[in-house]
Amino acid sequence: MAGYIFYDLECTGLSPAFDVPVQAAFVRTCDDLVVQDELVLRARPPDHIVPSPEALLVTGLRPSDLIEAPLDQLGMMQAIAAFIEAAAPATIIGFNSLKYDEEMLRQAFFQNLLPPYQTSLGGHRRADVLVMARAVAALDPGAIRVPEQKGKPSFRLGELCRLNGIGLTEEDAHDALADVHATIELFRLLRERSPTLMAALLENADKRHVQARLDAGGLLGLLAFGTIIPVTGLMTAPANPSSMAVADLSVDPASYLDLPPAELVAAMNARGERPIRMVKLNAQPVLLPWSLFRHAAAPCETDAVHLERIRQISAHDDIWSTLPTALEMRFADRAPSPWPEGQLYDHFIPNGDARACVTWHRLDWDRRTAFAAENFSDERLRAFANRHAFLTAPQTLCDNGRRKGQDWLLHRLTTSEDVPWLTLPRALARCVELKVASNNDSERSHLDEIALWLAERLKAAQTSL
Repeated sequence: MAGYIFYDLECTGLSPAFDVPVQAAFVRTCDDLVVQDELVLRARPPDHIVPSPEALLVTGLRPSDLIEAPLDQLGMMQAIAAFIEAAAPATIIGFNSLKYDEEMLRQAFFQNLLPPYQTSLGGHRRADVLVMARAVAALDPGAIRVPEQKGKPSFRLGELCRLNGIGLTEEDAHDALADVHATIELFRLLRERSPTLMAALLENADKRHVQARLDAGGLLGLLAFGTIIPVTGLMTAPANPSSMAVADLSVDPASYLDLPPAELVAAMNARGERPIRMVKLNAQPVLLPWSLFRHAAAPCETDAVHLERIRQISAHDDIWSTLPTALEMRFADRAPSPWPEGQLYDHFIPNGDARACVTWHRLDWDRRTAFAAENFSDERLRAFANRHAFLTAPQTLCDNGRRKGQDWLLHRLTTSEDVPWLTLPRALARCVELKVASNNDSERSHLDEIALWLAERLKAAQTSL
C-alpha cells in the first residue's frame, strides 16, 4: 500500500511529554489524493492531565466535550496505531506536524506502551506541508501567495489557505478533520504549481535520501529559518544517527578549522553565523542540490569559492578528529529528566520489553499489573503500566499500590513545586489572567466555564485523596 496519510491532532497543551491528544483525524488517500479512508477520534484526558486554558480557547473545546468524549487515551492511541500500521507503507503528512503533532504522537504512543516510532515503521515516510510551503515560497515564490502579519510572512494554515483560494474559515480552524482536509488541498495546490520542487522535497521525507545527498558530498543548499545557506555534508553525530553536521560554506573555513573542541562547540551554538550546523535527517530538511537554490540565494560568494572551501575542509586533518569530540560535547551536560515522560529519548525500549508491550495490550486488566512487574525491565514502561492500572482499574492493585497511586495523583494535580506540567492551581490562576486580558464576552464566558470545572477538580482532589 502506498499513498498518503494526512493527520491533525488537537491537544490539551503544547508540551509533548506532559499533554495529550483529545481530538485526532487521520485521512488516507491514494497518490492522486482521492480519499480512501478516514479515522476521527475524541478522547478524554486522563485524570492526571490538566488541560491548558489557552488550548481549550483555541480549539473551542468545553469541559463537557472532554468529559463526554467516547474514548480513553489508551483506546484512542490503540486505534491510531492500528490505522497507521494497516496503511503501511505511506507518506505521513501534517501541517507543522514534524515539530508538534509528531512529537505528541511519539509521546502518546510511548506512554500508552505502543511503539513510539510507529510513523517510521513499515516503510512509512514523514513529511510536513508547512516545511514544503515555506520551501516553495522561498524557491518558487510565484507558486504560492503568502499572507503577512506586521510586515513578515505568516504561514498559519487558515490564512495561507484562504489567500490561495482554499476554504478554511476561522471557525473551522483547529477542528482536526477540517484542518486535515485543508492540508490536503494545500498540498494538492503546491504539487500542481511547483511539481519539480515538490518532488525533490518529498524525496526528503525518507531520511535515506537525505543521507545519500549528504554522503555524495559536493555543494548543496539548505533552507534554515528562511535563509538559504550553501552547505556540504561532514559527519553523522556520534550519539544520534539521525543527525548530521554540515559546513556552512558562506563562512571562511580558516575561522574554525583549527579550533579545539570546546571552542568549536561554542561556535556551533552561537547566535547568527554558525560555521557548522546540524541537520535532522528524519525531519524532511529542505536540503537539495544547489542548482535549485542558486537563483534565489543572496549574491555573495561564487560556486568556485564554495567548491574551494569544500576542498579546504576535506584536506584539513584536524577537523576530522576534533569535530566528533565537539559533537559529543554539545549535549554532554544536559541533565536527565527525573520524570518518565521526559525520558523518551534517553534510550530505546529493549526488544524484549517491546514484545512484552504487545502481550500487555492483549491481556485483561486483572492480569496486566502482574505481567508488567514480571516482564518489563524498562522502568519507564513499569511506571506507565502502574499508572494505567491505577487510573483505569485500581481494584487490580494491592493496598500499597493504590496508596502510591493516590499520592502520585495528588502531587501531580496540586504540587507547588517547579514542575514541567500544568497543575490545577496554576491553571486556575491562568484563567484569571486570561479573563482580565480579554474583552470578548464569549471568551470570558468560556473561561468561566473552564475555571468552574478546574475548581471542582481541585476540590475533589483535595477531599478524596
